[in-house]
Amino acid sequence: MTMKKKLTVTTLAASIMFASIAGLPLSEKGLANKLGITAGVASAATVQDQLNALRTELARDTQGIADVKATRDNIAAHTFTDVEMKAILGPVWTKVAAKVNAKHLTVNVSSVFALFNSLDLFYDGSGAAIEDLINNEDVRTAINTLFAAVDLPIIGQVGGLSKQSIVEFQDKVIEALKNESNQTTLKLGVLDAFATESLDPIVVAMNTVVRNDVLTKDLPLSNFLSLYDIDLEDLNEIQENVSNYFELNNPAQGAQAKLASKAVISAGLRNVLADKIIYTPGASTSISVAPGSLSVLGVPTSSFIEWSLHSGTGVKYEGGKLVLDGGNYGTGIIQARDSKFGLLLYISPTLTLSKTDDTAIGGGGGSVNTPDLEAAKELNALKGQLEGASEEKKQEIFRKAQEAVANAIRELATFDLNKSIKVEGDTAKPTLNATELAGKMKDIAGKAKVLNDQLKQLNPNATAEKIQLTLDFGSISAKTTEIPLGKALLDAAIANGVGTVAIAMNGLSLGVNPNEFGADTSLKVTSQDSKVATSATQLPVAAGVYEFEFTSGGKNISNFNTPVEVTIPVPNGSKYDTELLSLAKIVDGKLEFYGGSYENGVLNALRTGFSTYTVVENKVEFGDTASVKAWAGRQIQVAASKGILEGRADQSFVPNGQVTRAEFAKMIVKTFSLESATATENFTDVNDSDWFKVYVASAVKNGIVNGKEEGKFDPNGNITRAEMAVMSARALALKGISLSPAKVDEALKGFTDVNAINTSLKAGVALAANEGIVIGEEGNVFNPNANSTRAEAAVVIYRLLNK
Repeated sequence: MTMKKKLTVTTLAASIMFASIAGLPLSEKGLANKLGITAGVASAATVQDQLNALRTELARDTQGIADVKATRDNIAAHTFTDVEMKAILGPVWTKVAAKVNAKHLTVNVSSVFALFNSLDLFYDGSGAAIEDLINNEDVRTAINTLFAAVDLPIIGQVGGLSKQSIVEFQDKVIEALKNESNQTTLKLGVLDAFATESLDPIVVAMNTVVRNDVLTKDLPLSNFLSLYDIDLEDLNEIQENVSNYFELNNPAQGAQAKLASKAVISAGLRNVLADKIIYTPGASTSISVAPGSLSVLGVPTSSFIEWSLHSGTGVKYEGGKLVLDGGNYGTGIIQARDSKFGLLLYISPTLTLSKTDDTAIGGGGGSVNTPDLEAAKELNALKGQLEGASEEKKQEIFRKAQEAVANAIRELATFDLNKSIKVEGDTAKPTLNATELAGKMKDIAGKAKVLNDQLKQLNPNATAEKIQLTLDFGSISAKTTEIPLGKALLDAAIANGVGTVAIAMNGLSLGVNPNEFGADTSLKVTSQDSKVATSATQLPVAAGVYEFEFTSGGKNISNFNTPVEVTIPVPNGSKYDTELLSLAKIVDGKLEFYGGSYENGVLNALRTGFSTYTVVENKVEFGDTASVKAWAGRQIQVAASKGILEGRADQSFVPNGQVTRAEFAKMIVKTFSLESATATENFTDVNDSDWFKVYVASAVKNGIVNGKEEGKFDPNGNITRAEMAVMSARALALKGISLSPAKVDEALKGFTDVNAINTSLKAGVALAANEGIVIGEEGNVFNPNANSTRAEAAVVIYRLLNK
């Protein structure tokens, strides 16, 4: 048998990402809110968000990312035999086969090969690689076989792999690598690497830290790795085998693979050790490359560092400093690359020079006040207010700093493209210069990193602000607008860490993840007659009627892996009960409701599929909610207006009825717009014909639910208050909301029956309690094992809607 499969060329990334590989069959997004591959990103909602952070750093190494892309293409085009796959897996296959054979089980080498070598997620433009692996039954079976062979619970079993366990494992890995007590080990690894001119000591040092601090903990993934005796050095050997294989069969491709590997190692080091790679300039008016100017983990690098101009306009690097190249104004970025390995260790922020001081760093008398400079000034001013401030005042300062960075990046990344529009008949089309936009994005990425680094210095716990590229086409009078999103433009967005590309016109906005598309793409927006909505409903219509169509590679895109952020203007919002406004999809003359929230004249919502939409005021009345009106009446009405809750009979909500696990799965999925038509699950008690199948599958895909026992979900079983809290917590985690393990007990101390909460559920209950999603009943009793009523569930959903 042969198998054609993409491989990665990472070493550092492979170790940190292993937990995500193991968990891929559980969830496409939300595998971890803190993968840890970047020092500046505290949390993220999707795998792609985290991978974009590494891609952003890698993209700063122009030659490096070119080598990576070329190597990926070379490997993707190759077919490997079983013998070759076993040879490349090396000790990993030996260890796996021994354990599996001892249990008289079998595992397919191609599935193990796919599991350990499908890590090109950093560079895949569509997320299709993730989807392929999730839906690959052979890989899922292989994972279960590997876990069963060492007597560990399999996917879906109590104590088996779950998103929460993956997050915990990855947090522990990064916590260990960043722990000051381990800095000596890592420092010695760096010293040995430069002394021996081999990268192996760095790998060994990291391996020592992870083995001692993480693999000794009682975690599902730690247990798995320990029982198989698989570590970073084994994973590193797989990557070396890939390079050696191609070096033997195609020397040019093999050499390029080694360069690509170094580029990714550089990017990983710069991220994980961001605060440990320090450049100390000499005089304030020059860039010094004197001994000691750059250090890594305290190790001086002066004897083997080569400084050069990374990029610039109107500047040059000579005589040990950056100077103007004949003009009055210029900007540039310098870099430091070690001469032993070619690792790119340091890239400066954008340096601004003016004629009045042609060797100044950061802008002389001729610099222009741009959003990033204004934000930098504000951050400096706020930092000066921290000394002696109360805790309450510090939190206010942190909030202002976060807002300043967010506003600056948003302003920098908004392009006014109204002049690019040309109207022919009823159709408007813009002409976009992808090369020019790519250049601007690269500049924005550099400025965003500088601001986020400065923000992190002010508040180490700050969340890095992501880049949303907004293509603002202004006011367009044509009935139809067609926006081309060429692959070159999308690739540039991905390479520069853009998490969302927003297309805006006439007050409308659609924000898409550029990783969704792997080919030339277009968005077609058509303004429909209001009768399309009024003929379908008697509800008050609060907005225009719009038809949205995405095509990519010549095919219509009907479903998205990452929900699209939809903004629709509501011209006279004050006329309506704004909490009851809902996005409505018009299908065959009827409405389907998809929620959303109203703010500042627009309705914001998330959708995974597109058709014709409007906004309506959906006032739902039930005749049996009087008994709970005081504490749940409004909550039931709002959740029902969003299409999240439904009655069990005509105008009958049954507020005191109990909630099934399938019903609450549907509520959570609809609350967070996670519904996915392509999601799959493997429960024997969930059939394709069941109304709840898509909701359970979508909840599984996003790591929100697990089975109650092997292979079963128990969809009709009543959900307990603790289970409801945990599912809510997992949904909050997708939004980057977390609670450190150290604060779990504090969050639960208000409940008098805390000991009745199952140990495996405590962290989830704590997060939900800390965020005010669940509260105690009379006497501060939580009643974790009591079944939830429909009214209680409505209150939980209402609180989640307001997060």
